[in-house]
Amino acid sequence: MNTVPKNTARWACMCVLSAICLAGSNSTAQQSKDDVPIVVRASVPFYPRLARAARVEGDVHLLLSTDGTRVSAVTVKSGPPMLIPAAEENVRTWEFKNDIPMKFAVTFRYKVLPESACEIDDGTIVLRLPTEVEVSARGVQTCDPPADGKAGSHSSPSAKE
Repeated sequence: MNTVPKNTARWACMCVLSAICLAGSNSTAQQSKDDVPIVVRASVPFYPRLARAARVEGDVHLLLSTDGTRVSAVTVKSGPPMLIPAAEENVRTWEFKNDIPMKFAVTFRYKVLPESACEIDDGTIVLRLPTEVEVSARGVQTCDPPADGKAGSHSSPSAKE
């Protein structure tokens, strides 16, 4: 009788299952450029003021469905609640080159940079459309001048009388 030892059969089965799992996870982990539509128009994303002032940062993961030319549905997978509405609002402005309806994942990465020294900073945006958007901005710092406009002077007007 020709039999295969149990350990050898079990090892071969594990190898085949591992190969199938690795092949399947690799195909879903990275979408090829051919599997996503081409963005032809989109609004500039922004960092929500309140989230920026509170120094809220993180990644927002969305799953988009398209009708072939526009976003038809947005499913939130994860992300900081203060950042999700801005990401959702931005993807709803996207228009695509005519294509077939499809679904794909997109990640918005929000990062608060060190505070600026009383300067207005509109931030930096990096677009790797349609799968990744990076939005960064300097933290908010309050820079109120002295009431009398003179640096170092703390006397009140009534004290000079």
